[in-house]
Amino acid sequence: MTDNYFGRRLANRYELMDPIGQGSMGKVYLAKDTLLGGVPVAVKFLAQTLLNEQMTQRFMHEAMTCAQLGNYSMHVVRVTDYGVTEEEVPFYVMEYLKGKNLGQVIQSHPIPVKRFLDFTRQICLGLAKAHEGIILDGRVVPIIHRDIKPSNIVVRSHDQQLVLIDLGAIRYIDPRRSVNPNIQRGTEAYSVIGTPGYQAPEQAEGKPSQASDYYAVGCTLIHLLTGTHPADLPSSDSGEI
Repeated sequence: MTDNYFGRRLANRYELMDPIGQGSMGKVYLAKDTLLGGVPVAVKFLAQTLLNEQMTQRFMHEAMTCAQLGNYSMHVVRVTDYGVTEEEVPFYVMEYLKGKNLGQVIQSHPIPVKRFLDFTRQICLGLAKAHEGIILDGRVVPIIHRDIKPSNIVVRSHDQQLVLIDLGAIRYIDPRRSVNPNIQRGTEAYSVIGTPGYQAPEQAEGKPSQASDYYAVGCTLIHLLTGTHPADLPSSDSGEI
């Protein structure tokens, strides 16, 4: 979508400002919540190129998932509102996270061990809450994140707290059938979703599990500690380690 939303007011409440990011499903804007005195929030729109029934439903489930998880864990971005523009473009409103993502943090150098251990704990706490699941159709449904990587984890500037963002790739697990309930049927079941370099072999084959998230966490942690992606580390057979 174009960047002509500056100054526009959504739901007679959210005054849009500058674009601040691009997620897996759309663009994110900084906005002011005029109803609450101009408190900064972030507004994510579903990309117009993805405007179809399946992707709109996925986008709504992303918002609902973040709303529930963010209510129970400080390590998952919190969603506070959902709506549709006059042009029928879905959007949701979430907390504005001022800070850098971990990909930006480690661009210049790897992080110290003490900070690494703290970050490891926080990442695992956020992911554990997602794996516990949300309430969907009256029952608890576990989640696979499918896109854990440094750029999807933000370090808040004022307290160094880690927050998982961009849950657009999540997959729900039906405990009775081991497939997604209600959504993500059809071709999505056979597609590969995620980021190369952080995908477990089974995820690259279109068969992700919660263990696939652990693999992605492992790749992320190695990247944080060494400043180098695991695939780029010298082989132990080369005599360089």
